[in-house]
Amino acid sequence: MSKRQKCLAAVSLFLVLFSSGWYAHEYNERQIHLKGLDTYQIQQLDDGIDRTGPFKPREYIRIGPRNRR
Repeated sequence: MSKRQKCLAAVSLFLVLFSSGWYAHEYNERQIHLKGLDTYQIQQLDDGIDRTGPFKPREYIRIGPRNRR
């Protein structure tokens, strides 16, 4: 294959992939809008845990006194 044919193949492959991706994105956006899935509500979390304070460290490894024999 000549350099021109390779360039033409690369450009055409890019255009096909780019345009099909664009079409798929628009199709998905249209389906989401038609089904009414573009509006959602955030579920409120009320489990009694104080989430306003800073994060507290967790104890991953318990460090205690050594048992010597």
